[in-house]
Amino acid sequence: MMTQNSYKKRGQVQLGETTAVIAIVIILLVIGIVFWNKVSNSNVSDIRTQSQELSVIEIANMVPELTELKCYESGVNKVKCLDWYKILAMNKSINDKNNKDVFLFYNDYFKNSKITISVVYPDVLGNNNITIYDARLNNSTKTLLISIPVNIRDYVNKETFYGTIIVEGYYNE
Repeated sequence: MMTQNSYKKRGQVQLGETTAVIAIVIILLVIGIVFWNKVSNSNVSDIRTQSQELSVIEIANMVPELTELKCYESGVNKVKCLDWYKILAMNKSINDKNNKDVFLFYNDYFKNSKITISVVYPDVLGNNNITIYDARLNNSTKTLLISIPVNIRDYVNKETFYGTIIVEGYYNE
């Protein structure tokens, strides 16, 4: 026969087992939540980085298609061709300290980037790099650089130069 004392000891053992099982389940649940949170945060970070990189690629594809820069001959626009004097005029108007409206207008399109047009060959223009837009972000931690080859046409001297459009996208990690 079992005495009341043995029932009490058996009940205490069962209570201890139940408490241990609950503690283990809670620990496993906490570890699972922490792991899921880490994985979730890394996925969000990857998606944000991809989105920012796609934005820079979009800007790089937009620049050679700007009407403000394109070459036209007989009313027909030329593919991947920029007019040298339009480049100079755009540089002057965007970077004009007295008129911020032009910079703000292009800021909607170019966002957090720096756009430089570089003459590669031949080296006869003197200033080979013209920065037409610069968001001037100092607190960015990462840049993505994309170069696109273009022809640069000087209609006054009737010469064609080879160059690149360099788009640097600034973004935080």
